[in-house]
Amino acid sequence: MKKIFATILIAMLPASISAIGGFGLQVGQGMVTVGATESDRDLGLGIKAVMTTTEFSNPIAVGGYIYIDAIPFIDLEADINLVGQEYNFGFNNPTEIGPYKFGWGSVSTYVTIRKSALGLSIPILAKAKLFYGGGYNQHMVTPLMTIDLMEEMMPDGDLGANPTDISEEDLIEFLDENKIESSGIHVQAGLQFKVLMLDSFLFYRHTFATDLVPDADAFGSLNFRIGLGI
Repeated sequence: MKKIFATILIAMLPASISAIGGFGLQVGQGMVTVGATESDRDLGLGIKAVMTTTEFSNPIAVGGYIYIDAIPFIDLEADINLVGQEYNFGFNNPTEIGPYKFGWGSVSTYVTIRKSALGLSIPILAKAKLFYGGGYNQHMVTPLMTIDLMEEMMPDGDLGANPTDISEEDLIEFLDENKIESSGIHVQAGLQFKVLMLDSFLFYRHTFATDLVPDADAFGSLNFRIGLGI
């Protein structure tokens, strides 16, 4: 009788420990490519000021998450991610500076309402469920270098001035100080898998937000979480 009771108790454990929520670490990869750019401005006498940037793709995200599943019918979750990818930019008017390395990146927060679609259970060992949801997101993102931003950096806004008076540190500091704020909505779907207190997620998220990714109002990402159920 005691063995039967112990078996039933262990089988119920994965469900009971997840009754409140969970927290942990999150990693992801954006499914987006930002192509190389070249923008110019005519300075007269056949001379142009030219800004170039290199292509980058599939930025990596790292962060953390927390969720609550004690509410009937829905779960609430929030996560924060640091996203970044390196690229090069250079300027020529025709005096050339660069190329300089800089990081395009963002600090992003997501708040999501999540709902289970289908639950699967393996007695004693684990349980899994499919889920879907959507919500609201906010971002603070560094701008991609452009000819317009370079014009702001030049003395008196003169793109024909000597650019060597501007250091690489000045350019990077300027970009860092001119972060862009963006917000939008998102949808997501995936699989949650639990073994005792170990809690993991694998899900796809599609984010709709303007001014976040250059030349794209939406992009997808594949994300993985691992943490603890409480």
